[in-house]
Amino acid sequence: MDPTKRLMFWLKVPYAADVALALIGVALLASGRGVGWWVLVFAAVRAVIGTIALVWVAPRMLARRSSRNQSP
Repeated sequence: MDPTKRLMFWLKVPYAADVALALIGVALLASGRGVGWWVLVFAAVRAVIGTIALVWVAPRMLARRSSRNQSP
């Protein structure tokens, strides 16, 4: 498997976990448990960090990796 595709896969997969956490948080709030807010906050923080990694860090890592591969 191409290392670039593998990196992008592992950067995108956590979004599915964030969606699951958000659904759990909503379910907890619907059942009257206040801890649901903390679960939603945790999911939001994870999503923000994942977005930063996907948009800012990943392109730099991929560019560095390709420059290393092109060097003799």
